[in-house]
Amino acid sequence: MKYKHFLYIAPLIAFLFSCEKVIEFKGDGVKTKLVLNSILTPDSVVKIQLTESRFFLDNSRLFNKIDQAEVTLWKDGEQIELLQPTGEGYYTGAYTIREGDNLRITASCPGFDPVECETQIVSATPIIAVDTANTRVEIREAIIGESDINGNWIATDTIDYLESVEGDIAITFKDTAGIANYYVIRLDLHICYESGDVYDWPLYYTSDDMVFKTNNELSFNDDDDYTSARSSHLFGDDLFDGREYRLKIKIYGYYGYYPYKESKITSTAIQVTLQSLSPSYYLYQKTREASYDSEDFFTEPVQIYSNIKGGIGIFCNYSNSNYRIPLN
Repeated sequence: MKYKHFLYIAPLIAFLFSCEKVIEFKGDGVKTKLVLNSILTPDSVVKIQLTESRFFLDNSRLFNKIDQAEVTLWKDGEQIELLQPTGEGYYTGAYTIREGDNLRITASCPGFDPVECETQIVSATPIIAVDTANTRVEIREAIIGESDINGNWIATDTIDYLESVEGDIAITFKDTAGIANYYVIRLDLHICYESGDVYDWPLYYTSDDMVFKTNNELSFNDDDDYTSARSSHLFGDDLFDGREYRLKIKIYGYYGYYPYKESKITSTAIQVTLQSLSPSYYLYQKTREASYDSEDFFTEPVQIYSNIKGGIGIFCNYSNSNYRIPLN
């Protein structure tokens, strides 16, 4: 009986292998596109970068910069200026961006299809109050040392400053009603030294606030787990459209070294930044995060959001609202 089964299977295997056909693909005929990237913010000038797209089988890490294009800035349908090339594919204008501006870019270059894109500059959402009553900051000298022959640790020198920040923060702001608003909260520890040097160091936080809930799961793994802390996170106004909202976050045991041990720290503060994002910027950031999370071999690839007609890239904007709380 075993010989009989083999007689049935052998022709089937031969048939399956005979169906294979190898087609060599050289990538011929794949037309590249202009890649336009720009993130705008009020009270600055328009700056964009143009590069050439790359075939996905190309192993090169570098993109060709486009310096011979004609790039035009439009506002509310009227031409404002031609952006000037400054090298490395960058083009810069002189117009100062304002909240509410409806800006459009058109770009053309020989050998490529023309591209265009537009974005409306979002308004900043003011921070009403920040409560840091339960936040603790500790500054001490960072000490280095070594073990003696008996295994006892001996301090040998001090290096820089070691600072730890931990506690709860509540941020209150008023959302604009009737439109979809998207936000990012960022925290920085603002350090001023006697020498005049100033450093801003990102603070990492967690939260169990429902605004961070995505697909019925909290974006943070565990409010008491520092491994899930991050320096920023996206959220929308679905739960508080048009209302005043008090967002609670927790700075979880951040530690950092700060230079200039010979220069005394004169003041420290926590700077809270509420960043209002354009819808295109929000979608770009969300798909980028999802793309990073899908790098596992068995997951489906995620297409990163693009809003460049005729090409690839992102043209978007943000506005900041800042609130600084002195700590000493």
